[in-house]
Amino acid sequence: MNLNEMKLERKPFLVLLLVIYVVVMVGMYRALLLLGPLDPSLLRYDADPMRHGYKIFFFSMQNAPVIYIAFLVTLIGSVMYLRTRAVKWDILASSSAKLATLFCTLVLVNGAIFSNLAWGAYWNWDPRQTTVLFLWFILAGYHSLRLAIREEEARARLSAVVGILGFVGVPLTHISATIWTSNHPQIYDRASGAGFSLDSSTLLTFLLMLIGAVALYAILLWLTIRIKNLERSYSHRSGG
Repeated sequence: MNLNEMKLERKPFLVLLLVIYVVVMVGMYRALLLLGPLDPSLLRYDADPMRHGYKIFFFSMQNAPVIYIAFLVTLIGSVMYLRTRAVKWDILASSSAKLATLFCTLVLVNGAIFSNLAWGAYWNWDPRQTTVLFLWFILAGYHSLRLAIREEEARARLSAVVGILGFVGVPLTHISATIWTSNHPQIYDRASGAGFSLDSSTLLTFLLMLIGAVALYAILLWLTIRIKNLERSYSHRSGG
């Protein structure tokens, strides 16, 4: 690839970064400044920290769908690698798994902050918290396996198996708050009275943050794949 081609590729990359920045900044502005305090009927007492603390929701929950998307891409890449033995699918699967780990960590950290505000402790062994941690350990095991195996084909094959079997953690995490007793807000379940529901204003804020998070995942995936391809190309040229 020559310098002119690199310059041409840089333009859409910078435009996409600018779009992500604008969308996320608008979402953050709406979440921090435009949204009012939580409905008084949902507060437990006058000085309830959730009056404004509920806004952490908009910096946490948009990352959860990205985890599901990233792990789904890992699943698809793993299946396709076992079918074709093409290295590109292993690169896709492992790159997406790295990003799934990143977003899963963000959910755990932000979820702990929300938990402390809502229930008085950073960790409550809530089903949603626990299953997200379980998903994080699955991803950590996936990366540990890849680091432990030096032979390229064996590493790709075994990690593909883990990527496929580990996907069971995704639906388990998603339904955990409904199949077990949980304090986690059910934003889509108005009848249950758990947590809070989204009106048109808060829904728009959530969607802006979600679009920004998905776009960020897409650009990071593209960058990670390119870096892996460059590393592999350099390794082959140097005879490593």
